[in-house]
Amino acid sequence: MRTRIRRWEVVATSSVGVLSVVASLLGLFRPGHYLDAPAFRPQLFAQDVTMLVVGVPALAIGLWFAVRGSLRGRFVWLGALAYMTYMWASVGLQVAFNQFFLGYVALFCLSLFTFVGGVVTTDAAEVTEPLVGSLPKRVYAGFLLLVATGLAFLWLSELVPATLTGTTPRLVEEVDPQAMASHFIDLSVVVPGLGLSSLWLWQGRPWGYVLAGVGVVFGAILAPTLTLGTFLLATGGAVTVSLVSIAFTVLPALVAAALAVKYVIALPSNSEREAVGEAGEESDAHGGA
Repeated sequence: MRTRIRRWEVVATSSVGVLSVVASLLGLFRPGHYLDAPAFRPQLFAQDVTMLVVGVPALAIGLWFAVRGSLRGRFVWLGALAYMTYMWASVGLQVAFNQFFLGYVALFCLSLFTFVGGVVTTDAAEVTEPLVGSLPKRVYAGFLLLVATGLAFLWLSELVPATLTGTTPRLVEEVDPQAMASHFIDLSVVVPGLGLSSLWLWQGRPWGYVLAGVGVVFGAILAPTLTLGTFLLATGGAVTVSLVSIAFTVLPALVAAALAVKYVIALPSNSEREAVGEAGEESDAHGGA
């Protein structure tokens, strides 16, 4: 791989993993850690469980293989960092102030800057070369656009009527104003990001392939959190969750998981890339002779 993970990224990623474990264990086992409305706490507990069971292991596995030059590992690592950035931004904005607030700040900061650093130093040409012709780019582009459009419609269908009529969204009435944090993050970052990824991939741009891969891996890691959180909210009875919301929250995440597996498998393994590199070196040598 022409771009290898840097030492500061290893240190920052390791710190994110350790702090994530601490934050999740505090949320699950420290009495009175969450001071939020009772209706909202099941979702926070679901996030803690899936962070420990899925998020942190995915981050550790991705980092392990990325350090060893694996292109597949790099995308698992980047997808896990995107997940960490999203989750800790959500938690930091949603939960009522507690003694771990500065920990949430550190988690979001470390996740965000490590993610950005990892993305911008990825060799887009190296990623694109093995995927052209083997990855159905229009399927991936269409899926990303569908998710972006559907997510925007889902949240705007609540926010636009409330804005026009001067009323309070139902979710705010049932939980608290901080429940709008997910709407804010999704509409300001996730929806535009998925839309841009879809456009660039449809056009066949190298960075479209990179961002699409990060997007579907992020969705795959997020799928258990969305599924468990939605199930707990829907069965708790304190928060109204429509069938449309359930379907659109869970199904796209599951589809993203399937697309992520296909994407990662389509990338060359270390042995395949080494063989290609050796063949290229031999060809250069013969040409020079």
